[in-house]
Amino acid sequence: MFKWFYNISWSLQLAVGLVLFGVTAVLEAMVLAAYLESLWLGVFVAAGLEAAKVLTIVLYRILNGHAGVPYPRGVRWLTLGFRGMLFGLSAACSVMFLAQHLDRPAMERVRAADLATAGTRYRQDLAAAQAGYIERRDRALARLAAQDKREREALTRRYQPAITALEAKLDAEMDNVVGGEFKGKRYKELQARLAEEKDAYTQALAALERAVANRPTDRLEHLEAERRDREEQLAARYTAEMSAIRNADYQGDARVEHPMARAFVGVLAAVFEHQPTTLQFVFYFALFLSLTMELGIWVAFEHITLARLPVFAAGYRAELAVAGKEVETDSELREFELDEAVRSEKARRKRRSIEDVLRGDDGKLSERPDAPRAVA
Repeated sequence: MFKWFYNISWSLQLAVGLVLFGVTAVLEAMVLAAYLESLWLGVFVAAGLEAAKVLTIVLYRILNGHAGVPYPRGVRWLTLGFRGMLFGLSAACSVMFLAQHLDRPAMERVRAADLATAGTRYRQDLAAAQAGYIERRDRALARLAAQDKREREALTRRYQPAITALEAKLDAEMDNVVGGEFKGKRYKELQARLAEEKDAYTQALAALERAVANRPTDRLEHLEAERRDREEQLAARYTAEMSAIRNADYQGDARVEHPMARAFVGVLAAVFEHQPTTLQFVFYFALFLSLTMELGIWVAFEHITLARLPVFAAGYRAELAVAGKEVETDSELREFELDEAVRSEKARRKRRSIEDVLRGDDGKLSERPDAPRAVA
């Protein structure tokens, strides 16, 4: 039961460490790829640095806990400094990544909506200005037409009665005939006065026609100038508004902020006196997240190293013992082979000496081709 729990526990810690290792590596790879402008370069750099972080944790624990291997203080501090630099890099990448996603994430969407709203309002204002111009033009033309009608009627009332009276008198004077002979003495006088009245009426009417012909032109030119001025004002206001929207940073605008981040900042403002900004929240949250992941990686691989180090040490000692036994066995075998060679040499020399003695005493040992030869 204990063995099963032991294997499951360190396997889960290894899985957690690898997951956190992968998350930090992906965050760093995304940020570094954006800076280096190369996806594969960012992936390789991030993977190398994160792998170095894990190896540093494992080897630091092994060397720091191994009594037989000297671990210089300078190397130890250099290792800790390297780990601190890796933590700083991870924290910086986390801050940049979270800032991109939590600091006014809807700013471009809101900016596009504001630009569209400004364009719609500008077009509506232009349409309203055009409609107002047409309405004012129609009213002005109607007033001018009414004025022309009043002035014509006034001229008619001014001259027409006199002309009518003179014509009536002239007709009466023409009817003054006695005995077939025309007796009207005032005919020429009345005729001259009638001509004067008609001429005056014609001149007044012509002057009125000239005035009437120029009035609409002047009034329309005035209205057209007002329309152009209004359109120029609208265009200038629209240009300034569009420029302000494009250059706006939308700081403090609730529409562009992340809803969860703003809600959390609102809770902090309700609890504490000072309300942090969203950027401050992003900074501290990124540091907290990065520190949590780094501690998770450190705890996972530290515990795995502590858990497996005795097993590795025992296996290493067993391998050393086996290697020692093999060396000892090889040495004994070599010694045995050497003793066997000595004994064989001694036996061969003894046999040869016996053969020499037998050959010298009775000369009965024949010289056969296959007989052993004496060695000088």
